[in-house]
Amino acid sequence: MAAQAKAKFQASMIPLIAIMTALTTVLTMLVKLPTPTRGYLNLSDAIIFFSAYAFGPWVGGVIGGLGPALSDLLSGYPQWAAFTFVIDGLQAVLVGLIVRKFRPADMIVGSVIAGVWKVLGYLIAGGILSGWGPALGEVLGNTGQMVVGLVIAYALFAAVRKAYPPLVRMGNLGVKPAVAIPEDKAEASADTGNGATTGAKTGSDAAEQTETSGSGHPTGSVN
Repeated sequence: MAAQAKAKFQASMIPLIAIMTALTTVLTMLVKLPTPTRGYLNLSDAIIFFSAYAFGPWVGGVIGGLGPALSDLLSGYPQWAAFTFVIDGLQAVLVGLIVRKFRPADMIVGSVIAGVWKVLGYLIAGGILSGWGPALGEVLGNTGQMVVGLVIAYALFAAVRKAYPPLVRMGNLGVKPAVAIPEDKAEASADTGNGATTGAKTGSDAAEQTETSGSGHPTGSVN
């Protein structure tokens, strides 16, 4: 039964991943500021951070990696797609793994650490694609993009959380899963309880029969 529940959960997440990936792609494409390494600055960090907060490291990593990479392909930057998938995907995974409490300090520190990885990752990718001079010139812009994305993502997550509190549990932000009795054990317990009840009823019925027989026995003797 646990395997079935896990399969249902995974199946239910597929539409969510598809929708969030499409949203990430569109938001990344809406704002494109060209950079010296023939790349562009965008708002992808906002949705990457939000996805990691809301859905945890692995779902957030898929959304964060696929969305911006598809944007690169659709926007005419195919040389960046593979780098983007790895860099942005790991950014979301890092946020999801580090941020485990819905507290401003935890979320900011975890997001900044992941953001530093992203700036470093794009520095390396830019150096490979266009040379280290242009890549170094993008560090400040990528840092600003990360900061803006963090502010937007935190504000958006806080607002959505007020409207839908279970969002925190989806990202496991400080909410421990309840210890549930496995269904097969629960059924066994229920059967045991039913058996005890049945046994009690059987005992009661036997007692009633004994009382009935006892009350009828003198009549038999008289006859």
